[in-house]
Amino acid sequence: MSKQSKFLEPLAAQVASGSSIKTSAEVVGCSIQTAYNLSATTEFKTRVASIRTEVASSTVGTLTLAASEAASALRELLDASNPPAVRLNSAKAVLASLSAISELGELRARIDALESKQ
Repeated sequence: MSKQSKFLEPLAAQVASGSSIKTSAEVVGCSIQTAYNLSATTEFKTRVASIRTEVASSTVGTLTLAASEAASALRELLDASNPPAVRLNSAKAVLASLSAISELGELRARIDALESKQ
């Protein structure tokens, strides 16, 4: 294992989380020159992108679950037993969310259609 390759994963993880190359080198214990040399490689750039994709995917899953729970909470607030102001605010939140989600779904469908034509 080369000196650079043993630092690839920890350095990529640090950079993927937003640290600079210099700070990442200090954290993982490699020289700044080694870190810069490694960061210039395709393998490093690919690994950083992969880590970021993994984190984003995990985050989307967590937010999806939270959104489902939030929608259920808003639905409960629409109940007639709640004061009109609470119901109104809940209704506004539901409608605003629906609009944004519908637009996102439409854009996703259009992108998918364009990509399938290529």
